[in-house]
Amino acid sequence: DMTTQSRRPRVLYFTKVLPYPPAVAGDAVYSRGLIETWATFADVTVVCADGGARVEDAADGVTWVVTTAQRRGRAASVLSTFPLIAWKGARRDYRREAKRHLRSDTWDAVVLDNIGSAHLLRDALRHRRRHQDTTVLYTSHEWEYPTRAGKYQGYDMSLPKRVMARWDLAKVKYWENRLIRRTDVVTVINEADLRPFRAIAPQRKYLVLSPGYDGPMTPRRTIDATTPRRIALLGGRRSEQKQQVLLDWFSVAYERLDKHGIEMAVVGDVPESLKRRVVTEYPNVDVVGFVDDLESVISGFRAGLIVDTVGSGFKLRLLSQIFQRLPIVGLESAISGLPTPPGDGYLAAESLDALATLVCAVIDDPALLDAVQNRAFDDCRSAFSWDDRARSLTAALDPSDETALS
Repeated sequence: DMTTQSRRPRVLYFTKVLPYPPAVAGDAVYSRGLIETWATFADVTVVCADGGARVEDAADGVTWVVTTAQRRGRAASVLSTFPLIAWKGARRDYRREAKRHLRSDTWDAVVLDNIGSAHLLRDALRHRRRHQDTTVLYTSHEWEYPTRAGKYQGYDMSLPKRVMARWDLAKVKYWENRLIRRTDVVTVINEADLRPFRAIAPQRKYLVLSPGYDGPMTPRRTIDATTPRRIALLGGRRSEQKQQVLLDWFSVAYERLDKHGIEMAVVGDVPESLKRRVVTEYPNVDVVGFVDDLESVISGFRAGLIVDTVGSGFKLRLLSQIFQRLPIVGLESAISGLPTPPGDGYLAAESLDALATLVCAVIDDPALLDAVQNRAFDDCRSAFSWDDRARSLTAALDPSDETALS
């Protein structure tokens, strides 16, 4: 039996936006994976805002309820009791659809996906009071409070904006703690989040739910002296934080790598303003932009860099690199949740400065980089099955089944 129950569970899933392109950020990709795979084991109804995708392009087998787009801007969120990320989604029609589905039906699970769904916590708990067999899940995407604190510290802000940021951060902490304390099951994307979450709510049931991977796989690849001395920085750069991360890396490393004749390329969705700045200030960086077929360009690189100084959770581009055989070289603090050891399955340094030194040291050791990508692929080959995540989620709805829960 594929489930722990005699019938398919009925799941009401609240997420921020319809998680299909142009919504390509890591949180949308993770949500899409959870929804699509769970729909093979359960009857899933998703309430989400319009994110620019066509509902016709969304997965079959899921009931999609799509409301108007999220709010824009920031200033008005100051007057809300919700943090900016939840205020954006708490539009009248989204809340109306959410309440209608909570009132009109009974559900085995109500899922609050991401802290962006915090505005529905009270409604989900009200539903649980009426239907005590309902499990309320909070699917966390990272430990939000320190991540956002790091983001706000990294921005150059005026005093009024800094005051607004601190107020938003206080709301993030309050609602994140409530989501962890009041729901029945909390999923964590990374085992490292278990310790701080348990400090907030020791009695909560936790489920480690790292992302699955169903993208392209490169069966074999050899990195040798004929592979160009090029390094890739993968990932979209639409958010302010991700742009700052990139610029921070170039400010520390560009001159040194350029002097060593090491080429760097930015591969992913890049706004025109950022592209102009990079091309002007760092002329030997190749801003490739978005590519449909990542596999076809990866063969032209010796390694891929992870330079994120802000953010926790689990970086989905790690899996793209592992399964398309691009060796991971990055910041120690930015690489976690992988079942492969540092030094063998990836190479890591403690700071951007040390990372620049590491890149210069390993770029002319193609045999080492080849061994690293092979070890990572072999160690991770069977560790990221989406089906396993769906089985764990389904088992978590059965109070008598403690096997999946931490």
